[in-house]
Amino acid sequence: MNLKRLITPKKLEIYLLSTGHLIHDIYTSFLSPVLPLLIEKFSLTYTLAAFLRLAMRIPSILNPFIGHIADGVGLKYFVALAPAITAIAMSLIGKAPNYLSIVILLIVAGLSSSFFHVPAPVILKRISGRKLGMSMSSFQIGGELARMIGPLIIVGAISLWDFAGIYRLMPLGIIISIILLLKLKDEKISLHRSKKYNFKETITKTLKQGKMLIFALLGVILIKSFTASVIAAFLPTYLTFKGYSLWMAGGALSILQAAAIIGVLLTGTISDMIGRKRLLIIVSFCSPLVMLLFLIGIKHALIPVVMLLGLISFSSTPVVLALIQENNFKYPSIANGIYMTISFLLSSFVVLFFGKISDMFGMEKAFFISGICSFIGLPLVFFIPGDKK
Repeated sequence: MNLKRLITPKKLEIYLLSTGHLIHDIYTSFLSPVLPLLIEKFSLTYTLAAFLRLAMRIPSILNPFIGHIADGVGLKYFVALAPAITAIAMSLIGKAPNYLSIVILLIVAGLSSSFFHVPAPVILKRISGRKLGMSMSSFQIGGELARMIGPLIIVGAISLWDFAGIYRLMPLGIIISIILLLKLKDEKISLHRSKKYNFKETITKTLKQGKMLIFALLGVILIKSFTASVIAAFLPTYLTFKGYSLWMAGGALSILQAAAIIGVLLTGTISDMIGRKRLLIIVSFCSPLVMLLFLIGIKHALIPVVMLLGLISFSSTPVVLALIQENNFKYPSIANGIYMTISFLLSSFVVLFFGKISDMFGMEKAFFISGICSFIGLPLVFFIPGDKK
């Protein structure tokens, strides 16, 4: 029986991109679980530890430019090669001799990540039909699943080979890059291949076209930054500080991401039915409350509260991506790049702020302050434009 008769070409492409997302993000998920080891090895403050996350996000400044290239030239080879580059950079962290070398490796991984994540949603829009929310959920599940199993993979590798031996994890990323290259070499990713246009002008037009949407999404980004981003960055460190083993800390992070997968799957599909705006308002209202509940539940019911936090606080991404693509931007990759730039940078600076507050007052108080600050973004969410019919 012919496999192509069982799986349509569009579904095959969606599954391949989601698998590439899965394997790529397995490597970027290594940072949080190994953060306690890096803090101990190099005697880092929480602020310096938080800066490592910022280092990985610094290349996101280039996201609009990458989106410009994606719309005007096409980035299929960058999308295909990104998992291999990220795998090499992240697998060498255990061999890094000093703090600066870790920063450089993370910047390389961050740049590679941008070249994968910016064009991918645009490709999905072209192959998804009316089920854009479901396709975005499928793609996002790849990333969330990576962040679920990634901590277990890196902790297991450290137990097996020690921290310096994690370079042996490189091959998986290289293999998926080869597969993506073979699949995408004949695909046309560009939306405006033959048309030349001014980069500054396209940025200006995109910002003008989507100014209300971008303004409103700042609220969603702020809430997610003070909740999901902070938890994802420092949960293993906090648990090891509380006396849990590295295995337990990594396991809790995996449970968090497992719950996030369910949340991502549900929100993308539910938003197809009840509307993107209504769903984002519900999620944005619940996330700060669950963040504050985390401080109470961690003492008495760690696993349930971590699951609830993952289910709610991480679930907005596919809805936001679908909302951006449905806004009918003239240059959709640039619009997606602008959103990702704001999201990555804002979340990274929030995590850096969290690290500084942790150095000043302790991590437990920092979590409480972060939960209170997340309410700041709630009023902005109500300015999200109504769903397009």
